[in-house]
Amino acid sequence: MRGLFISEFERLWTQKITWLILFFLPLMVVASVKYYLNWNQHTSPGRPDYVTALNFPIISISEHLVVSFNIIAIILISTVIAYEVENGQLRMILIRPFSTSQLFVAKLATILTTMFLYLTLFWIFNSIAGYLFFPKVDTLITFIDETKVSIAGAILYNLKYFFACFITMVCIVSVFTLIGALSRSTMITLGSGVAFIFFAIAIPQILEFSNQTIISANTVLHLMYMSIVKIQHTGIAFILSTSNSINIYIVIVEAIYIFLFGMFAYLSFVKRDYFI
Repeated sequence: MRGLFISEFERLWTQKITWLILFFLPLMVVASVKYYLNWNQHTSPGRPDYVTALNFPIISISEHLVVSFNIIAIILISTVIAYEVENGQLRMILIRPFSTSQLFVAKLATILTTMFLYLTLFWIFNSIAGYLFFPKVDTLITFIDETKVSIAGAILYNLKYFFACFITMVCIVSVFTLIGALSRSTMITLGSGVAFIFFAIAIPQILEFSNQTIISANTVLHLMYMSIVKIQHTGIAFILSTSNSINIYIVIVEAIYIFLFGMFAYLSFVKRDYFI
């Protein structure tokens, strides 16, 4: 099993697209630096959204999770699963003494490991950029609660935020793996994944700006955070907050995404006949 994972991981990293994504990460950081340097000119210091060396990694990754990292996840799944199904490579792998269950686990582990690597490198790049380009402060103001924490508390808050970001990516990978397992082509996987992201962004926005006289504001809030993309954008701040009641709800929604989509992705992958 370990050998199968190493084989899958090495095969993914022989693809040019995997390295292209890696080289694209610093450009994403540069774009964030330019945007938030301008943002600070119109934002008062002391506000939670005023960007400093301590909160820049959090603010930058929260913006890039929604589109950039979700698209990266689609590309990886298209490469690891959909492309190999479409071109018959999966059939050749299954000739070897491995079950489809083992292959599914190895591929999923490869995707998640690579996503974790990308997120970690992106976080490191942002931490360096934050130190170089943004004000150095002794405290961090948390989102939602707006409490000030020391540098040690800020580091812990950053680590919690990073872990929460990765959990949302596990949810996203579960969804896209199901799409990849059901699709018979790379283009269908890419198109369906982009469509999912679009609707996962659009529906909460429609709910947020809709007339709330029919549905209560609390119900609208819960409906909005059924979207994993909405959770990525603003829900993580709620998860780390202690002054709201929706954080447990969001964690439950994430668990449902991982369990349901992961289970259906597994069943779709292992039940499929790849020799037809």
